[in-house]
Amino acid sequence: MSDTLNLLKQLIDTQLKMPKGRVWAANSDNSLPKDKKLFIVLKIDEVKPYANNLKYEYTAEGVNEILTTSVAEDITIALLSRNTEARDRAYEILQALSSTLSQQLQEKNKMHISRLGNIYDASFLEATAFLNRYDIRIRVIRSYQNINPVDYYDKFSIPEIHLEA
Repeated sequence: MSDTLNLLKQLIDTQLKMPKGRVWAANSDNSLPKDKKLFIVLKIDEVKPYANNLKYEYTAEGVNEILTTSVAEDITIALLSRNTEARDRAYEILQALSSTLSQQLQEKNKMHISRLGNIYDASFLEATAFLNRYDIRIRVIRSYQNINPVDYYDKFSIPEIHLEA
């Protein structure tokens, strides 16, 4: 699970007071629960990079390259149940996104989670009963950074090239 999905899982687990194991990422090898109660699946639909930067930092030990990529991640939060709980509790996701805990997680992780997302009825017939599904699509803005040491000009490792005649 990406860092973003882990943070959203933590937020939703806490704010909705979900039982253990009822919130997970799509494709995480979980089976649909047999009971009628609510479970939530998180899925990254699309990642749109909008900045990709390279900067250098000079330290006493040498030079570091700082690679930073800023992205907008579109995420679907799917609420599912075999009763009306998915429909009845969908608004609680929006409340969780506006909560103090959400603000604290965003500040700590230098990111922004949208506070609003449309709620779509994506219910469908599964076998002989309806599986109630309500999807909420949100956007998360965040940056990822890597710092790597760079060889200085007198320490470049130059590969040998062998030519065959």
